[in-house]
Amino acid sequence: MVITVEIYKQIRKMRLDGMSQRQIAAVLRISRNTVKKYWDGDSVPWERKDYNRGASVLTEDVVAFVRTCLDEDARNPRKQHHTAKRIYDRLVAECGFTGGETTVRRLVRELREKPQEAFVPLVFPAGDAMQIDWGEATVYLSGVKTVVNLFCARLCYSGAPMVLAYRRQNEESFLDALVQVFQYFGGVPRRVIFDNGKVAVKDGFGAHARKQAG
Repeated sequence: MVITVEIYKQIRKMRLDGMSQRQIAAVLRISRNTVKKYWDGDSVPWERKDYNRGASVLTEDVVAFVRTCLDEDARNPRKQHHTAKRIYDRLVAECGFTGGETTVRRLVRELREKPQEAFVPLVFPAGDAMQIDWGEATVYLSGVKTVVNLFCARLCYSGAPMVLAYRRQNEESFLDALVQVFQYFGGVPRRVIFDNGKVAVKDGFGAHARKQAG
């Protein structure tokens, strides 16, 4: 129903006269929702709000198609990479795309500039590796607050842990802990991965690390 300025004025006047929304709707033969809309005067019938509808041409299928084109570029030589124009032409020919080329160019630029997250899965076969490291904890020994060194070991395949406490973090403790861990797990893994502990590494880092003299 189209609300005229005259009906709007009547709604406002009736309200000032003390009539309820129900009574006004009955007298004017309009819905209570309409009366409620103009009750406080915040809305007026001679002003229309602009209706902005977002672009609908960039559907999920269109974005997926563009991503597929860019994924193909990652596997092909640079000379065979898609240009934004080529992607637009393919969208029109293969998907019946009705949007503009500028819209596609903007989408391609955004997707190319967006950093891709990379994940390296840490998958280990059974018995392949064990991670070890040192940590610290504060405990009470015979009522005395004492800092102890914790030798922490974890099998990479199963995640099974073992922790041993030592007074000092030295080579003797390190070798003793390894023996106990191997006995506890019932075997020796192919690799032992540790974070360059001084008891095992003399100097250097990573591939350049030099082990302590045994």
